[in-house]
Formats: sequence, structure tokens, C-alpha cells
Amino acid sequence: MKIGLNVDENLKTLFDEISSLEYLDIEVDECKLDDIDIIIIDTRKEKLNEYLTKYKQNGILTIALVGEEDIYKMRELFLSGLIDDCIVRKDIFRVEESIAKFLSQGKKYDIFYLSDTFKKGVYKFSEVNYITYSSVNRRVEFHLINSEIFDVKKSFSEIEERIKNVNNFYKLDRSTVINLNLIQILDFKEEQIIFKNKEYIYTSKIKLKELENNYLKDKKWNFLIF
Repeated sequence: MKIGLNVDENLKTLFDEISSLEYLDIEVDECKLDDIDIIIIDTRKEKLNEYLTKYKQNGILTIALVGEEDIYKMRELFLSGLIDDCIVRKDIFRVEESIAKFLSQGKKYDIFYLSDTFKKGVYKFSEVNYITYSSVNRRVEFHLINSEIFDVKKSFSEIEERIKNVNNFYKLDRSTVINLNLIQILDFKEEQIIFKNKEYIYTSKIKLKELENNYLKDKKWNFLIF
């Protein structure tokens, strides 16, 4: 999940200091609005309504930062329907709470909000190859499509319970859940599951066969089989 910033340099610096989330400076970083999920904008920006209208048209959730005395401005923004939340600048630390609220409101989840003591992570389901429990560090690891790992101090059973009704994820064994949508190859010779980013994990031929059957039966895709 990508979060954009449209604020002045002072606020950018403040975000870097207080937040563990990663933000894109939409005026500097090379990114398209189609790639942005949430934008945080300072209401002191010139052409504010033009920006907000553009974000709304692109289906981007927008959080507006206002001054402590800007009650009328806040009301005006909410009535316009162009913003999704409003936060006073001095309470900028509440931005992460706002983002977490957005993610928890939807009936159909498609994003993980991962929270650990010193870091936070926001990832679409489509960005997670698989989830596994590491007995070495006793943490649950989210293996991402960019080959990075985000780990959290949770029990695997807790994670498993929360995602058990998510169709994309399939329990491979007692400590591994995989994203069916990101599988590219089932290698019976090497006993591997290979994901689209070429990352792989080992499993048994029996598990591969079970996975193949689930893959073909449960995923209602039109396969052209050779």
C-alpha cells in the first residue's frame, strides 16, 4: 500500500521523525496517482480544491491537515465530500490512527496493517507471498513480493484465525500460509512452490498435489491446460 504526502518541507520532516510508515512525496517521487491508496494533504496548499477533486476522481482516500482554529474550514471540507478524514496539525501523530481506521472499516479486507513495537507496515494482500512462523526468533514473518520480510511479535494461531476466511490465502502446513494468487510454478521435481517474484519455499509432493487440486478446483479461473 502506498501513502502519498502533499505537504510542506517542515511537515515532511516531522512525518519522518514521528512515523514508522513509509510515505511518498508526490511532488518529488516518481509515482502516478493510480498507484497511491491514501494521500495526506495540508489545507494550506495552493489550488487545494483542485488537488482534492483530482484525488476523489482517482478514488484515493484523503486525510486533510488543518489548523487548530480552522473549524469552519474543517466543516467546509467534510460537507464537500472531498476528504475522508481531517486532523489538526498539532495532532499529526494521529495520522497512523486514521489510516488504521480506514483499514478496519471495510467489510472486505484486502490490506494488512502490521503493528510492532518500533515499526508499522501497510501492505496489500497482493504484496505478501506467504506468512510463516520463525521458531528461531519466535515471530511471525510476512514475506513480501519485494523480497523483504516484515515480522511481528504475534502467535501464528492469532494470524491464522484472522485470515482464515480470506480466499487468497491457503494453509500449507502448521506454520505456513501462502498467497494462492502469487504462485507461478509448482515444481514436483525440486519439491518447491515458486512465486511470481522467483522466491520459493520447499514442501512435500503430497502438499504440492493437494495444492494443485485446490488451485484448479477452488479458483474459478478458465485454465488453458496443455
